[in-house]
Amino acid sequence: IRNVPESWELQDLVSLLWWKGFCLDFNFAYVPLHLTSEVALGYALVNFVNQSVAQQVMDEIQGLKLPNQQKIIVAEWCVNLQGLKVLVERYRNSKVMHQRLPDKGRPVLFDRGAPTSFPVPTKNVRTPRLRPVHL
Repeated sequence: IRNVPESWELQDLVSLLWWKGFCLDFNFAYVPLHLTSEVALGYALVNFVNQSVAQQVMDEIQGLKLPNQQKIIVAEWCVNLQGLKVLVERYRNSKVMHQRLPDKGRPVLFDRGAPTSFPVPTKNVRTPRLRPVHL
C-alpha cells in the first residue's frame, strides 16, 4: 500500500482494514518507520489469508483519500515479497526487530484479528545505526 501518511503507525493501518471489514483476513502487517524520527516511510505491507481477499481489499481501498491528506491510497501487489513465510523470513533477522527499537516500528503477525508473537531471530540482529534527524 503506497501513499500512507507520514503520521501513520501500524494501528492506523489495522484500523483501516477493520473499518473496511477485513479484520480477520490478514496475518501480517507492517508500516515501516524511519528509525530515528519514527515517521512513516510512505508505504505499508499487508499479507492476506488468500489472494481473493487481497484483491477485494485492493479494490476497496484503491484511490481512497484519507481525511486531511493530499495523496490517495495506491494498493498494488508486492513483486518481491509474496506470502507469510517469505515476509517472516525477510523481517525476523532485520534491524527493525532489534530490542533497542520501539515495538511500534516492527512488523506484526495476526491470527484471526489478534496480534501474535513474531518468531525469534535465527541469527544475531545487528544494532541499527541511528542518525540524527534534521527537521
